Amino acid sequence: MASLLLCSLMLTMVSLFLGSAADAPICILCNRNRNYTSNSTYQSSLGRLISSLSSSAPATGFANGTAGEVPDRVYGLAICRGDVSPTRCAECFASVARDAAAGCPGNKGATIFYDLCHLLYSDQDFFGSYKASEFFFWNTRNASDVPTFNRLLGGLLSNLTILAAPSERRFSAGSVDFTNFEKIYGLVQCTRDLTAESCDACLRSEISDIPWCCDGRKGARVLGGSCHLRYEMSPFFNVSAAADPQPPRLPPVPANTSMPPARTPAAGVAGRSENGVNQADSLQFDLETLKLATMNFSDQNKLGEGGFGVVYKGVLSDGQLIAVKRLVTNSGQGIGELTNEVSLVAKLQHRNLVRLMGYCLQAEEKLLVYEFLPNKSLDKFLFDPFKSMELTWEKRVKIIEGIARGLLYLHEDSRLKIIHRDLKASNILLDEGMNPKIADFGLARLFGNEQSYGNTNRIAGTFGYMAPEYVMKGQISTKSDVYSFGVLLLEIVTGRKCVSIYGSNPPTDLITFIWRRWDGGNPIQVLDKAIVGGCSTEEVLRRIHIGLLCVQPDPLERPSMSFVVLMLSSHSTSLPKVVPLSSFTGMNTSTSGDTRVTSTPIDRPSHSLAPKK
Repeated sequence: MASLLLCSLMLTMVSLFLGSAADAPICILCNRNRNYTSNSTYQSSLGRLISSLSSSAPATGFANGTAGEVPDRVYGLAICRGDVSPTRCAECFASVARDAAAGCPGNKGATIFYDLCHLLYSDQDFFGSYKASEFFFWNTRNASDVPTFNRLLGGLLSNLTILAAPSERRFSAGSVDFTNFEKIYGLVQCTRDLTAESCDACLRSEISDIPWCCDGRKGARVLGGSCHLRYEMSPFFNVSAAADPQPPRLPPVPANTSMPPARTPAAGVAGRSENGVNQADSLQFDLETLKLATMNFSDQNKLGEGGFGVVYKGVLSDGQLIAVKRLVTNSGQGIGELTNEVSLVAKLQHRNLVRLMGYCLQAEEKLLVYEFLPNKSLDKFLFDPFKSMELTWEKRVKIIEGIARGLLYLHEDSRLKIIHRDLKASNILLDEGMNPKIADFGLARLFGNEQSYGNTNRIAGTFGYMAPEYVMKGQISTKSDVYSFGVLLLEIVTGRKCVSIYGSNPPTDLITFIWRRWDGGNPIQVLDKAIVGGCSTEEVLRRIHIGLLCVQPDPLERPSMSFVVLMLSSHSTSLPKVVPLSSFTGMNTSTSGDTRVTSTPIDRPSHSLAPKK
């Protein structure tokens, strides 16, 4: 694991709800990936930086900076809670200066949380990028009326986020009436190296995690290196130093004025009704609101264009950024597909899935409203000769693993079992931290929990990413998505489009092109030139191996997404052999570009995909 967690549950409960000593850390997260030796230059740089930050932070409540020269440079920031006086801030950082270096001895990176302040340092430049939801604390008691509590809490935290993100201190606190005798008190804060947009994204990421960790709890704290939030049923902050949150402006921001659907670690999403768009009436946007937000769907607001329509950037009246997908009349995605997308995505909450905020069906318009992701889609980076240079090997690994976790959630970890059916580079959106989010659920299929496969007479998807059994027989299963994931993984490693033609004697598709080099003992030749020299050969070969396992012609030979995630995260897990070349056919095509197809009904054999005996 990247971090070693040094927090005890007992300390958690005492520090949060009984009141701990101000000078005791409540949580220490140590990054053990990179270490330094005792009396080294790095240790000296770290000591100077901690001393400097601890002395300068109390004046304004925040400080960041560096110490030393590469390769022994240390980056760090120190921040006090926004309602804390300079005197109490100085007291907190006196404890930091005394204890910080001993908290994670020998580790080059750490985040140390105290009740009133926290310190973050690393040998990597993290300024401007956010880290959210690294640890959770919660009260063991539940609210008396959980649905009402969640609704009010969601509105409170959303409104506090709206106030905090653009503010100079990146801080806001306030309360809302729960009953005639009780209030919910909330506080949100970001580090000041973040932009307003990054702060907003960081806090909303943490808010979306509350149903998973703390659904209905009367108090909780979500800690991240770049942002944190807390709520209680009793005052815990200096009211005079906190601004009261204003009520949301009309029209309401549907997905952000109530808590997301509740999750449990074992079951994933807990239920809204499954009756289509009608169950999501609270997600409806007014057409005039979206016209105003997108400058009447102006070309200058256009983010991208696909087979089903155009996506526009928008700004709501409260300043929140959104992405609006405008479906064209002849796109092939009608009311049915839109209903499908709303009813499915509204039930899903995962950091690697794009967040649906609402929809609009009005005056012949079919619109979907999503969270805004500034880096657009993966294909804009991966297949661009200049932007691909920004995709370092580390970023590509993070993207591959994030997509895998998102698919695993769809297949196994959510309450629903969903087959995406259109996984491809243009449907992977990237946030500010280059974290991937799976988008476009217009073709997704909902399976019963015990259902392992299904059939369709209507083949729809994108050339090159569709599994052979789906194209030829209309057979759908989780293994269809595994195939698409394998293609996408190989594209990320090679920087090549799956639908292009490669090699000679004879020219062939990407999968067969890679397989021939794998079988010939020189698979490293397929590596994207943009990352040559910046990665481990062993790591590259392992991921190519996993990609080839995912695109095996027989769906029963492909791994499940749970095994894929295990193979990606654990290098001690041995990899199965890939099928020999004689049975590896690939998907030859002369089609170029990102071509989406929708077929007429096909003839299928009477048998369907079934588990191997």
